[in-house]
Amino acid sequence: MIFESLSLENFGAYAGVQNAILAPAPGKPVVLFGGMNGGGKTTLLDALQLVLYGPRARTSTRGRAGYHEFLLSCINRNVEPHVGATITLRFSRFSNGQMVPCEVQRAWRETGSGVVETVTATQAGEFDSTLTDHWDEFIEGYLPSRIAHLFFFDGEQIKELAERENAAEILGTAIHSLLGLDIVDRLQADLKVLERRKRAEVLDGQAAADFSRVQLDITNIEALQSEVCFERAALENTVGRHRKDANDARERFRAAGGDTYARRAEIEKELTELRRQESIDSEKLRDLLAGPLPLAIVSPLLAAAEADAQKESQNQTAAAVLNAVGQRDSELLALLKQQKVPADAITLAADFLENDRNKRALAANSVGDQRYASDAVPVLAHTLRYVLPSVIADAEAVIAHLATISDGITRLERDLASVPDADSLADLQQKLDHAEATLREKNAALEAVALKQAALTGQRADAERRLERFADGAIDAEQREDSRGRILRHSARVRSTLTSFRSRVVQRHIARLEALILESLQQLFRKRTLAAQIVIDPDTFNVTLVNASGQTIPFHRLSAGERQLLATALLWGLARASGRPVPTVIDTPLGRLDSTHRQHLVRDYFPRASHQVILLSTDEEIRPAYLDILRPSIARTYRLNHNDATGATSIEEGYFEFHTATT
Repeated sequence: MIFESLSLENFGAYAGVQNAILAPAPGKPVVLFGGMNGGGKTTLLDALQLVLYGPRARTSTRGRAGYHEFLLSCINRNVEPHVGATITLRFSRFSNGQMVPCEVQRAWRETGSGVVETVTATQAGEFDSTLTDHWDEFIEGYLPSRIAHLFFFDGEQIKELAERENAAEILGTAIHSLLGLDIVDRLQADLKVLERRKRAEVLDGQAAADFSRVQLDITNIEALQSEVCFERAALENTVGRHRKDANDARERFRAAGGDTYARRAEIEKELTELRRQESIDSEKLRDLLAGPLPLAIVSPLLAAAEADAQKESQNQTAAAVLNAVGQRDSELLALLKQQKVPADAITLAADFLENDRNKRALAANSVGDQRYASDAVPVLAHTLRYVLPSVIADAEAVIAHLATISDGITRLERDLASVPDADSLADLQQKLDHAEATLREKNAALEAVALKQAALTGQRADAERRLERFADGAIDAEQREDSRGRILRHSARVRSTLTSFRSRVVQRHIARLEALILESLQQLFRKRTLAAQIVIDPDTFNVTLVNASGQTIPFHRLSAGERQLLATALLWGLARASGRPVPTVIDTPLGRLDSTHRQHLVRDYFPRASHQVILLSTDEEIRPAYLDILRPSIARTYRLNHNDATGATSIEEGYFEFHTATT
């Protein structure tokens, strides 16, 4: 099978008609979609599964919702429900030795009687009534829904499979579905029904009457279950409609300013607090202005005054020491003469000392009236270097905070001015209250029906247990000898044989599965010698890794990235074991991997996962370096552009445009 193209009309975030060609090219199996989180990647995966499987699709957003309620929720929010949504998938498949073009279209809309869904299939360009009427049987035969998760999966599924406590259960379910063991389960259930019927036939008298009464109870419970099932389905549809009505009423109330009106008291409280903070900051600024802060205006003059005071201080010092220097010079020359120093040396010293006194005298003679206090220099220096920088920083912080507060006050005053009056909102408020009250009422009714349904399920299980215990106790040895007794014995033996058969089937195929998974794993792990053997317990389905030395590798010793690669290898191996030529669709599988593991996945898995691989990636996963590795295998690329204003996503050709600096 090859997916040729996908067309979405008003499905989820995809407004209008959006088309994408999915066909691979020779040697290029990969079609790459890029989209931001919340941009419609998972919706694309859901669309492929929904168009193929309808109510059996494993979609991401359905949860416990009824199928029709889910379909309603899938209609684009900007489109009326009666317009509806459509998904069209064109694909090719081999038939009678040649590729045949086919198309399946699933459309639905809301009518007065509920949701109407239609499925239409064509083959070789012509409407095919047989394929249309039996589409469910066709797709189940081609790719059973029970193993579809091996080909359509996302990062969350890999994450669950990568956790040890989930791996065994998920793997067991997959192997069970892959080997078709659900048929064995159905046969065992049918044998139980046969045994119950035969037990009833061997009873007589009061025992038969009691047995019939219990059977009648079960029949009545089944009838009630059927009624409750229909009632629940109808309520789910009703709840869906009322939820939409409530959402619409809430949106109209919000658009008219209802949210702002509801927040009026909160806005006023916030505004009061901002004005209080504004008053505190204003007082801080006034205190700073009353202190040394104004001196910042004349800081250049203060610096000049500091220089003048420094010079005056130096000159005064020179005058003070001039007399002492003259006395020192006379004593020094007298000493030199006393020591009979040569005359030329004394003359040289006398000249030097005279020049020094002349310089000092010049500085001393420049001293005028004293203009500065004796401590002016240290006071001015401290003010310029410590006091002013500190108060300026404090003032700037206060002014910046005041600006922020002022912006906040302006915004809140604007919000407060836009608050509508209560009278203008009264009608919308009434409609919103009514819609929400009705929704609560219908939700309560739905919960009550769900509880009733659960109670009936418990009652039926209890009645069936009573039926089996009663019948077993009523059959005596003589009855076990007749033909009905033989049927009961043989039926029990067949069920036991089927149990053994199931175990033998798993054991027979487990070795091939282990080999395929190991081969896939060794292509993905950067530590090629990490696992030399994969062992799957056929009873518990626990997976054990064994290294080349025969030692078991504890699961917890694997990193998160290695566990995710192991989970990917499990899915890859199981898909290969199915032998079905089906495209593989992968949604954001790289989230928890480091760069080396990502590189192996991009290089060794994506191009080989299938003959056609559709990747749904964020800009943080398939980045330029990985895009270059993958490019030789890419047939075409698309970008999912999501418009936040309209809430709509469009499909456009081309991948993300990365800036060089981010590569």
